Formats: sequence, structure tokens, C-alpha cells
Amino acid sequence: MNYVDLRYSKDGGRNWSEFRKIELGNTGDFVKRVQARAFGMGRQWVFEIRVTDPIRADLLSGSMLLEQSDS
Repeated sequence: MNYVDLRYSKDGGRNWSEFRKIELGNTGDFVKRVQARAFGMGRQWVFEIRVTDPIRADLLSGSMLLEQSDS
């Protein structure tokens, strides 16, 4: 199983979360959908993705689904 590490900042990179380990799937699993959820609220988002496994990992695209909160 291969993984990436993901961390984020909600304030433009001044403060960072801890890294989360996100499962990529096995080598050769080209149709694996990778998702990360429950980030909370923020205004100036910055994401950092780190690959530490000895694999080739290309980020081809990314998208976000944003939901308005009631607060």
C-alpha cells in the first residue's frame, strides 16, 4: 500500500496542521480515487502534499467541494 502525507494551513501558511497519512492504493492501481475530508473552516487555505514512498506520484488534477456552514 502506498501513501501520501497531507497537511494544510488555514491562514496563508503561517500555521500548519499535523500531517495526515492518505492512502493512495497499491502500485498500478490507476483508478483509485483519493479523498480527504473534514478540514474545518478557513479563509486562506494552503495545502502541502508530501510523497515519502519510493514511487512515482504525479498530481494530475485536484478539486474541492465547498459547503456553506450555518455559523
